[in-house]
Order: sequence, then C-alpha cells, then structure tokens
Amino acid sequence: MSAHILDQEQSEKLLAVWERIATETEVGRVIEIVTDTARDLTQAERAVMALIEEHKLAFVSGTGTGDPDKGGRVRIDLGMGIPGKVAQDGVARRVKDGKYSSPVSSANPFGRPEMHMKSMVCVAMLFQGQPIGVIQVLNKPGGANFTAADEYALQLLANQGAVGIERLRLHESAVKESRRIHGIFEALTDGIMVVDPQGNPLLYNKAVEDMFFPGGSQNFALTTYLSSVIQGESPTGNSEVVLFKPHNLILSNRYVMLHDRHGKPSEVVISIRNTSDQRAIDRRFSQFYAIMLHKSDAIVSRAVRTRDARQRRRLLRRQKRFLGNLLFLTELKSGPLRIEKENCNILGLYEAVRKKLAAPLGRRKIRLVDDSLTSHGPLAGRFDRHRILQIFFLLLQRGRQAMKEGGEIRLSLETTGGKACFEIAFAGGGVGEGITPDSLDWNRQVDRIITGESSSLDLDLSFIGHIVHAHKGAIEILVDRSDCSRVLLTLPMEL
Repeated sequence: MSAHILDQEQSEKLLAVWERIATETEVGRVIEIVTDTARDLTQAERAVMALIEEHKLAFVSGTGTGDPDKGGRVRIDLGMGIPGKVAQDGVARRVKDGKYSSPVSSANPFGRPEMHMKSMVCVAMLFQGQPIGVIQVLNKPGGANFTAADEYALQLLANQGAVGIERLRLHESAVKESRRIHGIFEALTDGIMVVDPQGNPLLYNKAVEDMFFPGGSQNFALTTYLSSVIQGESPTGNSEVVLFKPHNLILSNRYVMLHDRHGKPSEVVISIRNTSDQRAIDRRFSQFYAIMLHKSDAIVSRAVRTRDARQRRRLLRRQKRFLGNLLFLTELKSGPLRIEKENCNILGLYEAVRKKLAAPLGRRKIRLVDDSLTSHGPLAGRFDRHRILQIFFLLLQRGRQAMKEGGEIRLSLETTGGKACFEIAFAGGGVGEGITPDSLDWNRQVDRIITGESSSLDLDLSFIGHIVHAHKGAIEILVDRSDCSRVLLTLPMEL
C-alpha cells in the first residue's frame, strides 16, 4: 500500500491524533484516544484494543459497547482467534461480508453475542517491528466492507499508538525506578555525595547533611575533606579521614570517578561512613578485654601457686566459667545467632538437663519443683536442640550459683496460641541481686566492669535471651522480692 490511498479527511484525523498522543502523559488516555479515533477513522460501529501482557492478550478498551469497563476482564491466549493470531504474527486480518470463521472474532469480547459481525479489520500495534497489541474495528454502517484505505489508516494509527504507549510505559517505569533509587539514596545510613571534578557538591543525601551540615550550618571542613578523599586521576580509591575539633569525626570513604562519552572525568560518587562511634565501641571492648584477660591471668597465677587441691579446682572452675562468659560475649557481639532447627521434644530436652543437674542441686539443698513439666507429656516443636539444652542448663545452673543453700526453683508451663510459656521462679537468699532485669543487658554488664562497679561478669542470662530471640521468642525477668525472682520465657511451637 502507499500513502496516496488515504483521503484528506483521514490524513487530517491522523495528524490531529498524532499531536494529541505526543502531548499525553498517561497511558490510559492514549488508549482511550487511539480506540476512539480508530472507530471514527474507519467509520466503524465499534472498536476494541487489546495489549499483550506476558503470554496473554488483554482487551483494555472498547467503544460502542455500552460498557467499556468490561474490556479489562477479557484475556485470551496468543494465537487464539483473529486478535490472538494478529498479536502473534503481526499480520493484519479482515472479515468481508461476514465470511471468516473464528472462535473469538465471531463472539463479542465484551459479552454481547447478539451483535452480528458483517465486516472487521484487525491490525497489530507494532513497536520497533514487534507487536505489543492489536486494534480491531467491526461493522461499517449499512453492511459495507472496510477498504484498503481503512486498513492502511488503521495500521498507521495503531503504530503511532504503540509508540505513544511504549513511550509512556518507559517513562512510568523510569519515574518509578527513579523514586525507588531516590528512596534508597535517602534511606542509606552511609553518606552518598556526588561532586564535579573540581570537588563542588552536586548531590548528597540526608546522611551527608547530618555529618557536614548539622542544623543547616556550613561545615568548613568539607573542602579539606574532599581534597583528602579524591586522589588525583585514579578512577577509584579508599581513604580514612579524621576531622578534629569541633567536628570530631572519623570518616571511612570510597569513591568512584565517572567519565563522559569522551572519556573525560564528569562526576565523582563518594560513599562516606562515619566510623567514629564504631571506633569508640572498639576502644571500649579493647579496654574491657584487657581488664578481663588481666583478671584471667590473676586467677591462673593463683591456681598455679596454691598447694590446696580443692582451692585449685575451685579456681580452675572459676577460670572455666570466666572463659565461658567471654565466649558468650563474642557471640552476643557478633549479631543475630545462627540456629539450626529440627523436630524435637522440648520437655525431653529439659529432662536430660534435669538429670544432669539433680545431684549438684541436691548438694546445695535446692528443691526443684517441676511437676507441671514432668507430668505434661511430650511437647513437640522445631527448635535448635543444642541451644534449648543450653537454655535449661544455664537457667538451673544460674539458680544454683545465685541462691544460698536451701532455696527452691519452681518451673511451670502453659501452652497457648501455638506457644510454650515457661515460668521459672527462683526463691532463696541472694536471688534478688543475682537474677535481675539488668542480667539480660550485656552492654550494661560490660560497662559495669569497665567503670569498676562490678568485678564479675555473668552473661549466661544475656545469652539465654540471645537464644530465645533467635527462636523468635520473648524473655522477661521480674524481681518480686529480694529473695524471689521470676524468668518468663515464651517460645513459638513451630511444627
């Protein structure tokens, strides 16, 4: 076909609609404009548009149906009927004088089968040579057939509509991606700054504002900082910059230099991490470990010097507990605990610990009241077997160490809402001081060692909390009296 078969009216309509499509900013409006124009351009009784969505053809708009909203409810397979075939191979198809047999085209996709099809043209909407959908016009007034000029005009409209739709889809995708990147950019706790080759800031996120412009005031260290970070013409680099008073910042930096299409430096992207707090934490723990290692060395020296075998064993047990607490601290500092769950009977694990500690508890004349657990029967769930054994062992061991002779440990259990709720009550002299809410805060215990408030470190309850939280459970310590404390422990019963 050639353009000369278009009449003047069709040409004017196409030019007008191309201008409207070019100025539209919403895909829905372009679909509506193209569908309405298709009907008007070919003088059809109705027109429908369908767009390819994955492996389906979805009817998204229709005119002359009385209910255009139904268009979005119809989806067919590619290759099915006339629209499906056109969408699949991009080849236009026509019905003349009602002669064309198709399971789709013979039925109205908008649910009006009473509408008889006498003539039809269906063309592909081509973008970069590939179909993205189809436009179908049906029935000319008076029973006339669609002409070659109609088909040609419809094809031109379809292709322009495809360009408009894909342009806006690309724009919408770019806007969405830009918003996502901007959100990530602002949410980063690390500072991100973009500067030109001369070191002038072009873009930066809130983290940079907080570091360099606190309260909106100018930070005159910025120029010095940038000159220290960017190392000549090197395309990438790492550095650490210390800003002294009044800034008092230690900044760890990495930069990447971007080049334009001619290979010349255009921008520098700098990632900035404020490591001042981390350095302070590292110094704090270095000080703590130095204190604890000094104490450990003193215990070992005493054990070596003593001639009393019983005293030596007591010191070595103390040293073992001491090292155990340091191991606990290492795991607590390392972040979330890794656990490996398996199906097990949690009360069977308690029973194994009970048997192991029955004799040591008996020697201290500590009564163990646990009828609620021993009479319950098996309680199945998914837990880290080794860690649950640790919980029960450390709880009973802590009670034995914290209370004076003649105390009592009472355990009770309730199961509700898919959770196992344990209450472990410790009654006896010294309990109110040895089992407290502070026992769950390992940072507080470390601070007390560093400041000299305490000479002993007991992280067993902190570590129990670490295990419980790894199982998505909860733990709480209540001190009722100076001689009575309770540990409330909840674990989800996953099956």
